[in-house]
Amino acid sequence: MIQVTDSTDGEPSDGRATRWAGHRTSRRAELVRAARRAVHRLGPDLSMEEIATEIGTSKSILYRYFTDKTGLQTAVGDAVLARMRGALEEAADRAQGSRERISAMVTVYLEMVASSPHVYTFVTRPEAAAAAGALRGFVAEVNDMVAESLLPALRGAGGDEAADGPVDDETLAVANLWASGVVGLVRGAAERWIGEQVDGPDANTPGVDAALTRMTREELAAHLADWLWDGAVGVTRRARRRTT
Repeated sequence: MIQVTDSTDGEPSDGRATRWAGHRTSRRAELVRAARRAVHRLGPDLSMEEIATEIGTSKSILYRYFTDKTGLQTAVGDAVLARMRGALEEAADRAQGSRERISAMVTVYLEMVASSPHVYTFVTRPEAAAAAGALRGFVAEVNDMVAESLLPALRGAGGDEAADGPVDDETLAVANLWASGVVGLVRGAAERWIGEQVDGPDANTPGVDAALTRMTREELAAHLADWLWDGAVGVTRRARRRTT
């Protein structure tokens, strides 16, 4: 069991609203961390009651802070995004050129998926069809981060690594469209790969799935980076031909 403290979850009685707001913020963050650890250990299908029991609190406390399970999924997703954003920024700073930037972006995404498949599934799979819109924000945020990190790569893909002038609307549109495609490609490949890593092939599994099971994260990242780099070069060169 992941124990958290519930001793100060009542309403403030002394009117010190600022202090109470600070408590609520830290308490909410504590619950998010505990819920994330519970999902990581026990899987993405936990109910609110099961999560509450695992972290040593009550279901009513979870509902007080997150309203419903979708609210908790969104909060955990925000925490994952914050870590991913920091990792992307660090990777971009270390990258030497556009090709390495794309490779670093793919590696960060795969690391997020592989480090906790249960948490990844929890923050991307809606509890019900009606909640799908709320969780779509996670994927949209990933798209935005990828688009931002890809802009320097798009400018440099045609051979001019120093190109860093203002970005026009067409380039932004291309970057955002390509980011959506990149996230779709990487997400689809990562989910297929992680499924094989988690489940493993059974006696009747075709050889291709057995090969996926043996593929390392580094090998998958290299394949994806190659495909995306070829795409970046092609997109940029075609765009430049149209404008000359």
